[in-house]
Amino acid sequence: MSSMELNPCQQQGLEVLKKGDNVFLTGSAGSGKSYLLKQFLKDRDQKSFPIVASTGAAAILVGGRTFHSFFGLGILEGGAQATLDRALKNKRIIKRLRETEGVVIDEVSMLSGKILKTAESIARKVRGNSTPWGGLRVIAVGDFAQLPPVNPYSTEKEWAFLNEVWEMSQFQPVILTQIMRTRDPLFLEVLNHVREGRVTDQVKSFLNQRMIQPLPDFQGTRLFSRRNAVEQYNLKRLDAIESKSQTYTTEYKGNEAEIEKFKKNSPIQDQLILKEGALVML
Repeated sequence: MSSMELNPCQQQGLEVLKKGDNVFLTGSAGSGKSYLLKQFLKDRDQKSFPIVASTGAAAILVGGRTFHSFFGLGILEGGAQATLDRALKNKRIIKRLRETEGVVIDEVSMLSGKILKTAESIARKVRGNSTPWGGLRVIAVGDFAQLPPVNPYSTEKEWAFLNEVWEMSQFQPVILTQIMRTRDPLFLEVLNHVREGRVTDQVKSFLNQRMIQPLPDFQGTRLFSRRNAVEQYNLKRLDAIESKSQTYTTEYKGNEAEIEKFKKNSPIQDQLILKEGALVML
């Protein structure tokens, strides 16, 4: 696809991206951030300008790797300085960061300021360059009104833009305002209210009109907001199957402290109960 197919807002954004500065590309859902990024990257070598994502799931979607693995952050064990020291001894990290021209950080809103700052320090030290990110070009993509940083151990949201690293990076903003995903003006208005956290009468009415009660024999996918509700529903459906149940106990091997940390952050149960005929999703 040629850049002629970009809307005027995206076209302006592409011009900024081509200049060579660090860029923060943002806009609400459906504004075409990913499409614009594809246009910018289409003639670039993925090894010299890779895409990294804030989570493993996001990395799979964009065909890249995680931000943490790219910069050698791991789980920041021992804190920022210990993480920096480890990265400076890792030959693969050193080779990768020295040979990379730039990096696209997808879903940047999910990265805390502390994590972004640690990565910046690693890039600067490894590349032996005192400029921000050691001269590595950074294109940060995301929407701070959609996904906050994930840290179960902090009561505050550690927004990246509140950390000194954000101003230091001197991001040139590219803000996409034209929604490409839908042309329904009412839907767009409601989406923008939700994005800004405003529950107006219009929002309530619009959403409530679309609520329907599923039929008792509904067989489709159900979404729940909490893990325990998922578990209750799954056990209820499992009970309805008349075949004999089989129980499999989860086994863990490795460092005890790391196992405990893993258990806190993973949805894996201590016991998995299955029956012949049960639906299983991997």
